[in-house]
This record gives sequence, structure tokens and C-alpha cells, in this order.
Amino acid sequence: MVKQRFLTHFKPWLFAVLRAAGLIVAYQLIDQIRVRLQYAPFDTLDVFTASTLTLLALATACGLWAIGEWCCFKLRAFRRTLRKVQASI
Repeated sequence: MVKQRFLTHFKPWLFAVLRAAGLIVAYQLIDQIRVRLQYAPFDTLDVFTASTLTLLALATACGLWAIGEWCCFKLRAFRRTLRKVQASI
């Protein structure tokens, strides 16, 4: 009963508020894009620097991932060896 009354009274109001807020947010985003596009385009050196830094960051992340995988592999082998030693005791 309470749920039905809540939905009948507040559901239309909630949708109206969400529509108005959605329109305001959409206008602000479009305005930000419009303002951002008024600036001069990036220089070639800026694009090269950004791509180089991105490539280095990706290489570092892949290297860390590989080191983590290697450590997990070695740890699994160490656990197997440890279990065999414990079983023989």
C-alpha cells in the first residue's frame, strides 16, 4: 500500500526532475565541448610526447603484470615442494 502510494505520487515528479536535470547536464557538457574546441589544436611535439609517455606507461604496466605472473608461478612451485616435504615428514 505504502509502496503503491509512493509510486503514484512521486514517480511522475521524479521523472520530471530527472528530465530537467538531464537537459541541464547535457547542455553543460555540450558547452564544455564547444569551449574546449575553441583552443588551438595540439602541436605535433605534444602528440608525440603524449604517445611516448603512454607507450612507456603501458610497457611498465605489462612488465609489472609479467613479474606478478612469474612470482605466482614460482610461489605455486614452492608450495608444491613444501607440501611434498611436509608429506614426507
